[in-house]
Amino acid sequence: MNARRTVPLVVSLLIAVATAAACGGAAPPPSAPAAADSATPPPAADSAVAAAPSGTDSSGPGAGASPAAPSSPDTIESQRDPFMKGCLNKIAAPDYCACGFEQFSLLFSASDIAAGLKQDDPRFGKLQQRTLAQCGSKLPEETVKASFVTNCIKNEPKREAYCKCAWPALRESLDAVDFMGDFKGPRFDAAKKSMVGKCRGKYPAEVAKAEFMNACTAKATTDHCACFWKKLRAKYSTEQIAAGFADIAATPGVDACPP
Repeated sequence: MNARRTVPLVVSLLIAVATAAACGGAAPPPSAPAAADSATPPPAADSAVAAAPSGTDSSGPGAGASPAAPSSPDTIESQRDPFMKGCLNKIAAPDYCACGFEQFSLLFSASDIAAGLKQDDPRFGKLQQRTLAQCGSKLPEETVKASFVTNCIKNEPKREAYCKCAWPALRESLDAVDFMGDFKGPRFDAAKKSMVGKCRGKYPAEVAKAEFMNACTAKATTDHCACFWKKLRAKYSTEQIAAGFADIAATPGVDACPP
């Protein structure tokens, strides 16, 4: 695998899912009937921010004794520029991106680059943990906030009020660096539930329904999805559905929807 293919893989595996987990979109929840199970998530489920690399320039103080030649595609140093570009395209935090690359260089070797990196490599999990622990202080809060809100709104301006409400509501119990992780676990669930309550009424029903129907009708009939949506809305708010808190099994009447 050459550098052009390796670096996008590294950056993509370090991208946080905070926006998907916190903002969400009104796609059917994971427990939805099989007809809507594997529907494509809505645009709001895109990642908010990227994790990445600090480290010194190869020509500066503290550089390795034998810095890699820029023309060599299978060295760690050959990954620096494309890695930085990929990270900075996701979040405007040069120090954080540089620190992330340093963590990457400590965990992977030139032989790993030459052999090609695999998505299931367990070192990526360790890399994310190290990046959060070692580089979080280099991440400006305003930068994280801007990325979160921008990616939450994405291509739907009507979500702006909801997304701008979601950030301060989540920050009441979460640190800015938490938005760079996977947003899983009891602490994050509690933060999202609190956010859903504080931002109630701000996720436009017409937007939520359109997102839901678009995802659902990819696998089921319009009549089925319209019925499915009606049953969900009788029990849950649009914010609860968007955040993934709708419990299909506990929703009355869903089984009676037409096929």
